[in-house]
Amino acid sequence: MISPLDRLSQAGNAESVNQTQARPPLVRRAGEPDADELATMLSGLTDLSRYFRFQTAIGSPPRAALLLRLLCPTGAAFVATRDDTIVGHAMWAWAPGEATAELAAVIGEDDQRRGLGIRMLAIAAADAIAAGAKHFLFVVSAANERSIRMVRRRWPDATVERDGTLLTFVAPARLPDQPEERADVVDEQVGSLESREMPAAGELRPMDDVVPAV
Repeated sequence: MISPLDRLSQAGNAESVNQTQARPPLVRRAGEPDADELATMLSGLTDLSRYFRFQTAIGSPPRAALLLRLLCPTGAAFVATRDDTIVGHAMWAWAPGEATAELAAVIGEDDQRRGLGIRMLAIAAADAIAAGAKHFLFVVSAANERSIRMVRRRWPDATVERDGTLLTFVAPARLPDQPEERADVVDEQVGSLESREMPAAGELRPMDDVVPAV
């Protein structure tokens, strides 16, 4: 039989967990020191989330080379953290084409469908525009209906081509439209991120790293 004191203790623990989950993440610029935490987040994704993001097996934990590409792309990378735990990742990287930046984000399972993905993409988009991007590129699995809807809704003037199981969207470089969702995220000013540039891995191909999953 559970005593009243035990019930109060269990209720307090549940309330503490709920408060932690409700706390909005902080979005900041990412770098190599985030490798271990990012590996933990990616390892906690479902197989479907990993497939939609990477279109291939990434291992658990992911390979160090992949983590480096995610954290030090030819553009910039960002992570969302809650209590020093990474719950989201977004990046942009230069892609073939005139001033074209490829955008992508992946969000931990417990934080999906809460507006974090689009907020992180907006931060990455603003950073890419500041760096001179004129076009945005998204490469999405044709089965990833959620990301397809997101791109069509947020960048309604994007053009799309299909290549097998992948859809390639190209849109003018601008911040995403914000229909009705509320961005439940605390983020630093994008301008302040400029002062903390991380080293870029210029020899890595960003095209291998970018499939949105938000």
